[in-house]
Amino acid sequence: MKKVCFFQFFSVILSLEEFMKKITWLTILFILLNIPAFAQNKEKGQADLSRSDVFSEQGSSYTKSLQKIVRDLETTINERLTDLEKKHSLLVILRPELEKVQTIVTEDIPFTFDEGYESNLLKYVRFKFEGGKIKEVELASEKKRIQYEFAFENKRLIFSPPDVLASQVKLERFDKIENTKVGDISLENQIKALRLLESSLRSSIYRIDIMIALYKDKKDRKNLYQIDI
Repeated sequence: MKKVCFFQFFSVILSLEEFMKKITWLTILFILLNIPAFAQNKEKGQADLSRSDVFSEQGSSYTKSLQKIVRDLETTINERLTDLEKKHSLLVILRPELEKVQTIVTEDIPFTFDEGYESNLLKYVRFKFEGGKIKEVELASEKKRIQYEFAFENKRLIFSPPDVLASQVKLERFDKIENTKVGDISLENQIKALRLLESSLRSSIYRIDIMIALYKDKKDRKNLYQIDI
């Protein structure tokens, strides 16, 4: 009786060993078959990371602080847009032709030296409106050689509210064209781009204020002359 029990126990152990061997082989086979999928997922993860900044430690305090600055700038930019739309609605009363498009020149240098060449430089902010709301903001810089007009360089940052990080960055030169999005550059450069956009909007609000005061004064003087009978 004891011998029979021993043989039964031994046969159970053998069965367990066979079962474990099968499990082990099935696990190995599963891993081998899915290595390509794992590799693809890893590459996809690396590609997604490189969209913002492949060199940033995603969980670090420094990266989180940069991301907070970006979020704060996004909020501030959308607040600036609301303020600018209010100012523009007042300006349109005095200048109806600016209802759809308004261009504010921020820098106009007809003659300067750039890399040893005589050049001119024009910088401006262009707003496109639809129904009193800002449809597009374009920051532009246009540089051109005076004697060699084919040698030009145009830079543009195009923002279509409300997604700031989807803003297009375009570089057009006589020898190449480059396009990217603000959301695809490093966090440090995102902050620089958003600060430039925010300061341009703030400056534009001040300039529109001045334009309103000047056009209103001109209108008042004109009306005063008309009623001086």
